[in-house]
Amino acid sequence: MPVNLLPTNRSRRSRRVLAAALAAVLVAAACAGGDGDVPAATPAAAGADPSPPPQPGDPPAPPPPAGDPAPPPQPGDPPAPPSAADDPPPPALDDLTAPPPPPAADDPAPPPPAPVAAPEPVAEPVYGGTLTFGLEAETGQGWNPATTQCAVACHTVMRAIFDPLTIEGPSGQPEPYLLESFEANSDFTVWTLKMRPGITFHDGTPADAAALATHFDNLRAGTLTSLIMRRWDSWTVIDDLTVEVRATGPVAGLPSLLAGQMGYLAAPSQYADPDGAANPVGTGPFVFTSWTQDQALVAERNPDYWKTDAEGRQLPYLDKVVFRAIPDSDARDLALQSGDLDVHHTNSPLDAPDNRERYKVVEEGSFFQTTYMMLNAAAPPFDDIRARQAVAHCTDYETYNLLRVGGTVPIANGPFGPNTPGHLADSGFPTYDPEAGRALWSQLDNPGSVEIGTTNDPFNRTTTELISQMWNDCGIDTRIIQVDQGTLITNAVLGLFQTFLWRNHNGSSLEAERTWWHSEYAEGLAINFGRAVDPAVDAALEAAARTTDPEELRALAEDVNRAFAAGVYNVWLNWSLWMLPHLDHVHNLAKLTLPDGREILNLIEGRAFLTETWLRKAPG
Repeated sequence: MPVNLLPTNRSRRSRRVLAAALAAVLVAAACAGGDGDVPAATPAAAGADPSPPPQPGDPPAPPPPAGDPAPPPQPGDPPAPPSAADDPPPPALDDLTAPPPPPAADDPAPPPPAPVAAPEPVAEPVYGGTLTFGLEAETGQGWNPATTQCAVACHTVMRAIFDPLTIEGPSGQPEPYLLESFEANSDFTVWTLKMRPGITFHDGTPADAAALATHFDNLRAGTLTSLIMRRWDSWTVIDDLTVEVRATGPVAGLPSLLAGQMGYLAAPSQYADPDGAANPVGTGPFVFTSWTQDQALVAERNPDYWKTDAEGRQLPYLDKVVFRAIPDSDARDLALQSGDLDVHHTNSPLDAPDNRERYKVVEEGSFFQTTYMMLNAAAPPFDDIRARQAVAHCTDYETYNLLRVGGTVPIANGPFGPNTPGHLADSGFPTYDPEAGRALWSQLDNPGSVEIGTTNDPFNRTTTELISQMWNDCGIDTRIIQVDQGTLITNAVLGLFQTFLWRNHNGSSLEAERTWWHSEYAEGLAINFGRAVDPAVDAALEAAARTTDPEELRALAEDVNRAFAAGVYNVWLNWSLWMLPHLDHVHNLAKLTLPDGREILNLIEGRAFLTETWLRKAPG
């Protein structure tokens, strides 16, 4: 019989109401994994030139957009010889798990590889045209940064209408964007944030310190954002452009939190509007025009945008962007084939080789999310490490990788993917050993049947059926529980689960991961869904809050990785690979010129800036 995890006292109803409210803002913050058609969160990226050569450790480069290109490289193929002017070609994806050569004794580690883009012609950008972007999901809660469920699709829209306060630079570290500067005191308990002068919202009002303070006031009132701001004590307007934030303890990673949902600065008029979630007002390159839920959101060129490209040309280039929510990944691909879409985002590793062959693509080079089975470490049987070790040993990772991701991405051994600080070639995570798994499971006293949760997505159902079969073969009785995504997350918040399929953690910032992993978020209505309480993880996260040194943060992330492996708090399956397949006439997807003039390619989890995207000719 399945273990009864339901509370029996009269607080159950009130706790469910609170959990449902919290889950509403978490549906997209970290979501059930599978073929990539479910959202997840936290920002990161690495920079590159607009037409970057492949970097060591990058996924295979896509073929040229026209002509008769050679087939794309496949895992295991030998690399083509580079020309004299080229950088060395990337290895196959299989090689991403190989450890990089160690740096010289006193040299810092190299920056993580940038996203990879299709070759672009040397041509002047063309102004005008409408870009139609296919999204993996609708954002039903609207576009209020303090209250929305901002997943991959949401971030893509938000980055068109809003500008983030900070952005991930070439190294993955946060840099000022809408902010002109950020500076902390010596112990990271006081942050001074300064806005850029002369920037206005789409309603003509100034994007100044008063607007920033109003933004923080609204974030403090949000269900999820208030939890992230738990250590933020107060903020004060110092002058027209400056806000001082005081914390109750060190928050060295505060700027990284401002590169995503908490950094999308909305106008005070939007926050004052009772219907503001449906009428977003930002500073971004495109001005909101209309939104018909589950059909299309339209935004038009901001004629007063504050940015120019690296050559001084006014941005943006496009006249209009249309975002269409098409949750079915096959339907999105068909719409791209037919020309109904110009671009869409996908995280389906099975489709990656085909996308590279048929389309131009932009794809991640680092900060990969992880798909895994999350285990509830606070409830039987997985409150016993032997149970967690048993299911880890009973999972046939090679078979899973072949059947569910086609061998196109590496088998995961922790929350940090290849080319990401914290990644370890050998984390110490248990390997496939069914005999050891059976022996450990047999030591448990009446473990009962294990309920495996997943969403209603057919791909996810098939994935959990495969995991269930593997565990059954080890003598572990299982039962699959399939529910809608909102219910799955409500159950996660309440702890009413044993294990479920999940996808999260791009590893760009330990501060951003704190809410998912620290023990202070593991009780009651918990954001640390797995309820793992580990002193080593807590110690690493506390140390990360006191430093911005990249090498120290890398070492701390490695400590977290080893602690997760030792505690076996999750069963890691694979690292994901987001890409943007697009048609030949679309150029400069995800390209961005930073305020200081550097050009980068910014892509994480399928969300990208469209600020410098242009069309060679209007479709049709």
